[in-house]
Amino acid sequence: MIIIDTNVISELLRPAPEPKVEHWLSAQDGLNVYLTSISEAELRYGLAIMGNGKRRAALVDAVDRILREDLAGRILPFDSDAAQSYATIAAARRSA
Repeated sequence: MIIIDTNVISELLRPAPEPKVEHWLSAQDGLNVYLTSISEAELRYGLAIMGNGKRRAALVDAVDRILREDLAGRILPFDSDAAQSYATIAAARRSA
C-alpha cells in the first residue's frame, strides 16, 4: 500500500507537472495507491477557495474524476483509530 499525499495530486494537476512525479506514479501498481480523506478535503478546499472560472471548473472535473475513477474504493477514512495510530507512529519516529 502506498498512500500519496495531497501534493502528489496537486502536482499532477499543474499545467506542466514535474516529469519525475508522473514517472514515479506511473511506475506504481495503481491498485496499491491510496489517498486519505484528509487529502481529499485539502483538494476540495483548495478548489472551493479558487475564483470561479474555466481553470477552476477544469480542476473540479479533474479532481472528481481522479477521486471517483482512479482512486475508487481507495480513499482511506481518518477516524479515531487512525488518529491513535498516527500519534503512536509520529511519536516513535520523533524519538528515533
